[in-house]
Amino acid sequence: MRLILDENLPVDLVRSFEPSHDVDHVERLGWKGVKNGDLLGRISGNYDAFLTGDTDLQHQQNLSRYDLVVIVMHPQRNTLAEFVALVPKVLAALPGAPKGAVTVVST
Repeated sequence: MRLILDENLPVDLVRSFEPSHDVDHVERLGWKGVKNGDLLGRISGNYDAFLTGDTDLQHQQNLSRYDLVVIVMHPQRNTLAEFVALVPKVLAALPGAPKGAVTVVST
């Protein structure tokens, strides 16, 4: 599965999904600062899932326009350790997560 992590997630989180998934990070692609609508357009159809920490994304974008699963990772604190602790829940949610909607994974 091809995953892409938003700039609001730690770059080092990529390693937690490898090697079982093909993972990119917005920052590594040089897309840091690209607005959400443009970013979603770039990744829709090229990735299977977009992982983000943006809890407002579903209120700011019409996600049904994109061929993409959106997972919002919502830990209690925004530390690498807390995001890593959510990885098993994200992996469990991915197969059944609907495209064009938000699936929230939290502690």
